[in-house]
Amino acid sequence: MAINLIVKEAEIQPAIPEGMYKAALIKIEEGTGEFGDYLKFRFEVIDGEQKGVSETLVASKKLSSSKSGKSSKLFDIVKALTKSEPKAGETLDIEGLIGKSCQIVVKNGKEKDGVQYQNITTVFPL
Repeated sequence: MAINLIVKEAEIQPAIPEGMYKAALIKIEEGTGEFGDYLKFRFEVIDGEQKGVSETLVASKKLSSSKSGKSSKLFDIVKALTKSEPKAGETLDIEGLIGKSCQIVVKNGKEKDGVQYQNITTVFPL
């Protein structure tokens, strides 16, 4: 049996200048990868010249913090979006974070095949 697919041209979003941007969380997707379960957050810039541009951030699906101050990436994202520190034993509705505003720091990552990939390195409260 033949498997026929139509070749589509991928849309490449141009890189934006590195820096800090006001943004809102617009989408969360779940996935599983080489290192386990993760959440993929999509943020959209809500102010300035780059308004409307979206960037993604992937975090392991581990929501943890220790007494020494070390916390998971997901913990830091939730803390920035809720403007409060999640408490041990607390149950959080992660989808309830959609629509929340914050500040994101965008940095250039690896360039591959002439495409400049970018990363959100930090999420701060607005």
